[in-house]
Amino acid sequence: MARKFRKPLSASTTRTLRAKAKKSKLFNFADLKAIYRRGQGAFLGGGSRRVSMAAWSMGRVNKMIARGRSSTFDKDIVRRAIKRKRR
Repeated sequence: MARKFRKPLSASTTRTLRAKAKKSKLFNFADLKAIYRRGQGAFLGGGSRRVSMAAWSMGRVNKMIARGRSSTFDKDIVRRAIKRKRR
């Protein structure tokens, strides 16, 4: 299966994710970028509730940062982050 081309994240989104990663004790930029991308997919797959894709994705990132280990989605990213922090 060929991989589809994805548009790069905007400069402002990248800057925001880097700032959030710097403040977070558990997640780094790569983790937050992956969560943001999954948020974009969830927006396209599930519905929008009159919210833009960027807002939907950033909301998912914010929820993950706030809830951390007790999050109900992206558990693989949480496990990877916890494992990395233990080292």
